[in-house]
Amino acid sequence: MKYEDKNESYYTNVRLDLLSLLPENYHGIKVLEIGAGSGSTLAYLKANKIATEVIGLDIPESKRNVNSDLVDKFIYGDIEKLNLEEYEDYFDCILLADVLEHLVDPDKVLKKAKRLLKEDGIILVSMPNIRHFKAFIKIFIKGNFSYEESGTFDYTHLRFFCKGDIQKLIYKGGFDIEKIVSSIKIYKGKSMSKLINKLTFGIFEEFFSVQYLLIARNIIETQNKN
Repeated sequence: MKYEDKNESYYTNVRLDLLSLLPENYHGIKVLEIGAGSGSTLAYLKANKIATEVIGLDIPESKRNVNSDLVDKFIYGDIEKLNLEEYEDYFDCILLADVLEHLVDPDKVLKKAKRLLKEDGIILVSMPNIRHFKAFIKIFIKGNFSYEESGTFDYTHLRFFCKGDIQKLIYKGGFDIEKIVSSIKIYKGKSMSKLINKLTFGIFEEFFSVQYLLIARNIIETQNKN
C-alpha cells in the first residue's frame, strides 16, 4: 500500500458530514482521530471550541501539512501495532473516518478504541458501501474489479462492507449504534440518485449510498456478581 502516492486532497478535507452526528452538548471534549491525515478535522474541532484537546494518529506515510498549531499532538505509527496504554479511559470521542476498511483486523482496532474511551465515550465512523449500484455495474456488468485512487475501490482498501456488515462489526467491537445514516440522505447537492431515492421512499437506499456514517456509544461492561 503506497499511501505516500496519494493526492494531497486525500488528507486535507474537514469531515463536517461526520461531525454533524456529534451530540449538541458535546463541548470541551478530548478527541482522538485515527487516520487523521493532515489533522484538518481536529483543527476544526479545536478552532470552534468543541474540543479542548485533539490528538491525531496516522501512519508515517501520511505526514504532510499538519495543522500543528491547533493539533495538540500527532502520533505516527500503525494503530494495529501501537499500544497507547497511556491513553486508556482518556478520550470522549474517537473519529474513524474511512479507516476500518484499510485495516487487517478492524475488530481488534475497535476493541482498542474501546479501551481508550471513557465509559460514556463515543465513536464516529464512516465506511464505504460496496453495495452501491456503481460497484454492481462495475463488477457484475463490466466484469471489472480494478482499484482506483480513492472511493469504494481505493487501492489501499483491504476489506469491503455492506450496511449490515458495518453494523455487525461495530456491535462486535463493543459499541451500541445510536444512529446510522446513508450518504444519500445527507447529500446537499442535486442528483438523480437522490431524486429516485426520495420517489421510492428509500426502498433502494442501500444501492444509492456511497457510504454510511454512524455514531456509536461505548457499551459499559458490568461483571456478573452472582
